[in-house]
Amino acid sequence: MTDRETMQQALEALIDAANVLSAPMFSDAADALREALEQPEQRQWVGLTEFQFAEIYNKWNDTNGSTAWGLNQALEAKLKELNK
Repeated sequence: MTDRETMQQALEALIDAANVLSAPMFSDAADALREALEQPEQRQWVGLTEFQFAEIYNKWNDTNGSTAWGLNQALEAKLKELNK
């Protein structure tokens, strides 16, 4: 179960508890969970492994006369691919 699924389940339980017990603290907690669930999910950044970097560098290095900009473009393309 993901964190968001767990938060959604807790929210539903708090709403049910608030309806049965009429306790204001349940309503406050439910509001806080609703707000948290409305926030966009944070994604984990994926970087390059040493092997991936070496592979990109070696391909770039094999093209004699390439600029540093070419290496930058290759690294950026791989990072974009990993972090779609």
